[in-house]
Amino acid sequence: MNLTLRPSQPAVLPRRELVAAEIEASRTVSTRVVRSDSLLIIHHEACPVGEYWDICYGNNLTDAEIIEFLDLEDEVLRRISARLQDIEVERQENDWPHPFFPDSPRHTYVRLCPKVVEA
Repeated sequence: MNLTLRPSQPAVLPRRELVAAEIEASRTVSTRVVRSDSLLIIHHEACPVGEYWDICYGNNLTDAEIIEFLDLEDEVLRRISARLQDIEVERQENDWPHPFFPDSPRHTYVRLCPKVVEA
């Protein structure tokens, strides 16, 4: 039996995991917060990753909050030609109330970053 050993290839992380690690290693330069009864949007500018969003929402979104979400998607689509789900870094569906949304039995957390779709 003849065995040939080859040097192992370094593990290649999926793009979302690489961006998540870059966000964690970044330094926040500025933060802008929009908060309502069932929606929290935090826009971060950070070095070196650039911009990203942390979004948390309950399951009682109002029409105005849905419009806020759609406005964000329109802005992202116009600027980088990507939909929100295309730039998703992380998503957590939680079956308990968020402290900001106690009337909602569950909440969703999403982190978005344009670097997910950058080449």
